[in-house]
Amino acid sequence: MPTSFSDPSANNTQLVRYCVEVPAMTTPDSLVTVRKILQDHQLLVDQLTEGQAQVASATGAEPDWPAIKDALQAAGYPATYTTTSDD
Repeated sequence: MPTSFSDPSANNTQLVRYCVEVPAMTTPDSLVTVRKILQDHQLLVDQLTEGQAQVASATGAEPDWPAIKDALQAAGYPATYTTTSDD
């Protein structure tokens, strides 16, 4: 499961966007659950669509992907792929 890494020399106020693939997120209830998990891990949820979450980290630090992925997995919504987003 590839994980992207932000530039460690980035300004700590830089907004870094990520795309998280969550194939099991296909119902309105699953969107609500995944949004809460991502927000609980200090991610700003920009957009949720079936199977995909667009999120951002405003800290300039890499999110704690292992903890985020563990929380998603425990809720039944495993993340299969995470990348930085250029959009």
